[in-house]
Amino acid sequence: MSAMTNEQFAQRWNALNKVHRRQIRRLARIGRAQENSADAQLAVVFAAFQQSRSWYRRFWLWFPVLVVAGVIAGLAIHPLIVGIVVGFAANALFVRRNYSRVSLVNAELLSS
Repeated sequence: MSAMTNEQFAQRWNALNKVHRRQIRRLARIGRAQENSADAQLAVVFAAFQQSRSWYRRFWLWFPVLVVAGVIAGLAIHPLIVGIVVGFAANALFVRRNYSRVSLVNAELLSS
């Protein structure tokens, strides 16, 4: 697998139709293998692109603050809001973990 520049990735990504992009993005977020090697390569580059973004790199600065603020606000509003906040927090952690595992999950497709 050759390294892809941001421009090459953007051209290939934008050439895909919206449904196909959504499928690659969703499979990467939930930690599942892609359907073919081309999609696997795009998913790895997509995850690397997401990991290079500033909101992702500063995750541990904003995440705990928002979770604590959300729980405090949820306690003042309704207990179900606390559950929703905790659910969103768990999803953010799983997505972060899965972005770092994209190349491992797709290793079989990337080697072919």
